[in-house]
Amino acid sequence: MRRYGVHFSTTLWEEFDFWRILVINFLEDADCIRIDCWNEEQDIINEIAPLSYDIDNKTNERMTILKFCTNEKVIEKIVDNAFNENRKLKWFSLFLESDDEIVFSSEHYGSEFSITGISKEELKWVRYVVPKSLSFHSWSM
Repeated sequence: MRRYGVHFSTTLWEEFDFWRILVINFLEDADCIRIDCWNEEQDIINEIAPLSYDIDNKTNERMTILKFCTNEKVIEKIVDNAFNENRKLKWFSLFLESDDEIVFSSEHYGSEFSITGISKEELKWVRYVVPKSLSFHSWSM
């Protein structure tokens, strides 16, 4: 079966309702959530650090990388509380991983997205969910 990759980006911060829909959908296949925060974002790091099983601040000296198991408590905290009071995404980068491979990413505070290894039907669904105003690219893998 042919698989596809997708990349899309936005500068329209007010159109983020699709973010939760995408993350919840691709969490079904993920066994790990990784969030990267800038070290100076201590309030955000402190908010989610108690739920992580691994905190790495050595790989990148300017970032803190937190890893989480995909359980109900973590998903609720990360997905339901992902936006600040200004409706901006809190996480600089969020990666959903399956067997140590990134299958979904939301990076640069949600301005860039990548999804890999999806079917043609999933590609159609992503195109439907994502606002038409986004810059959208897909390719066959």
